[in-house]
Amino acid sequence: MPRTRKSAALALLKGLLIAVALTLACMLLMAAALVALQMSDRLLTVLNQIVKLLAIAVGTCVAVPRGGSRGLLTGVEIALVYMALGYAMYVLLGGGSFAVGNMLGEMLLGSAVGAVTGAVRANLSPRRSRVKV
Repeated sequence: MPRTRKSAALALLKGLLIAVALTLACMLLMAAALVALQMSDRLLTVLNQIVKLLAIAVGTCVAVPRGGSRGLLTGVEIALVYMALGYAMYVLLGGGSFAVGNMLGEMLLGSAVGAVTGAVRANLSPRRSRVKV
């Protein structure tokens, strides 16, 4: 069933908000683990990347229903907006400079994860509703 522009925009916003909320929750857990477990910077960097990719995948799953349409494009849109917001927040909160090559690499990786997740979700057959007897 084709979606209207309004419902597509609302699905994107909902997916993006879920991705951001998941990221914030994971960052709180990582901060607590950092203090308690004295994690290395390398491990923290790897966990940060995993959290970003997981958040993009979950946000895309929320925005693209099973059997939906535009899954690939929706996944890429969520990934790019999510990553752009992340870098904007980093700069606004006083983060130092970052390598543009790294940023572009992260955006490409995030876009790939969003695209694959969205395409898979859109190509899954929709769930059948149970018929009450």
